[in-house]
Amino acid sequence: MKLVRTSQLEEGMILAEDIMGKYDIVFLTSGTVLTDRHIDNLTKLDLQYVYVMEKTNEAVSDQILPPSVVIIDRQLTKEYSQSMDQFKNVYQTVGLGKKIEREVVEKSVLPLMKEVVKSNNVLGRLRQIESNDAYTYRHSMNVGILAAMIGKWLNYSEKDLESLTTAAMLHDIGKSKIPEDIINKPGSLTVEEYELMKKHSNFGYEILKNSDGMTFDILCGVLQHHERMDGSGYPLGIKGNRIHEFAKIIAVVDVFDAMTSQKVYRSKVSPFKVAEHIVQNSFDTLDPYIANIFLENISKYYAGNIVKLNTGEVGEIVLVNKQSPTRPLIKINEKFVDLLKNQDYEIIDVIA
Repeated sequence: MKLVRTSQLEEGMILAEDIMGKYDIVFLTSGTVLTDRHIDNLTKLDLQYVYVMEKTNEAVSDQILPPSVVIIDRQLTKEYSQSMDQFKNVYQTVGLGKKIEREVVEKSVLPLMKEVVKSNNVLGRLRQIESNDAYTYRHSMNVGILAAMIGKWLNYSEKDLESLTTAAMLHDIGKSKIPEDIINKPGSLTVEEYELMKKHSNFGYEILKNSDGMTFDILCGVLQHHERMDGSGYPLGIKGNRIHEFAKIIAVVDVFDAMTSQKVYRSKVSPFKVAEHIVQNSFDTLDPYIANIFLENISKYYAGNIVKLNTGEVGEIVLVNKQSPTRPLIKINEKFVDLLKNQDYEIIDVIA
């Protein structure tokens, strides 16, 4: 099978994977022989690339070849959607000045956490999920999911994993006290606006401190998630081992998800570039042990990803360099490009 630009599809080509629409609905199934109408509809979906079967001299058998993509995880999509609804209720409740009920938070956290930790390829699973919800909601959910995976890789007990995921999902709950015109401002914040924004950590701490069932660990994770190893963070300016491990974990995945997400004031950054940013900031601002655990585990699943390069070319990652996982070997058509040796090449997006 091969990856083809939607603009280059031709009548008679055969899909090699299911095309999924919104709400996990199958738009076209694997094995569909494309017509002009199919191609026109795919174009309207804003899909850039699809997999089609390679042409051979032999007759095509009735058996459809399995697609070389991650199988859509319908259970994860369901749990994500349900958790999102619960989380929005929690966020809106706080905005009305009411206390958070721990039981409601548990309904949002536990089912999703248990579903997520079943697999290590968390980035592949997150890419399957479409969400039109506001960035603040999506970011909180994603940080919770990524933090849960680090907790799993650190062999946390189920109780600690639950507390970590709760803290991570609620890390920005204090933003419910920040005016929306500042939260959603498309340009740079003024000095005054930035100082107010920085208070969201304190606001979140106060909200949770006055809510039932929130542990000391959860409170520390929320209060300290913007603290940095060199003491340059806020709100306390503490450094090193004075920062709670929950906060160190949230700090790493907060940076990762924020930079890889599309925002109103800037475009998303390739996860490979963000990984390089995290490596460069280890020791100085981010905990090097936590950062290494995260990057080492997610890099195991880079192989097989279809990526877009800064040259406009599209290729497949065929080999990951353990010493430099953000600079893999990529196959582009019939040529191989080693990004470790060719520094002019950069991965700007992960397509599949």
